[in-house]
Amino acid sequence: MKFFILAYKNLKRRKSRSFLTIGGVAVAVAVLVSLLGFNAGYQEALTSDVDKMGYQVVVTAKGCPYEAATMILNGEAGLRFIDEDIYKQITSDPDINKI
Repeated sequence: MKFFILAYKNLKRRKSRSFLTIGGVAVAVAVLVSLLGFNAGYQEALTSDVDKMGYQVVVTAKGCPYEAATMILNGEAGLRFIDEDIYKQITSDPDINKI
């Protein structure tokens, strides 16, 4: 009990420091809440925009994914071998633009 009385007296004795500390904590909480809200809104908007775009399929040869990524980034033509069943499945989809 004496601890709380001592703390209260110290708060009363140094009013300016107490108000500055309380103000700093309040500003920090407000910034944290606003940034978390901004982040949630940004993530929701990004997710909905990506969902509206549909899908894109890149068919590459089996192997190292870094090799395929390098070929795509350099604009090189990679191997384009797929099974005929998969080809028919892809071409039958009405959302496919170009093969």
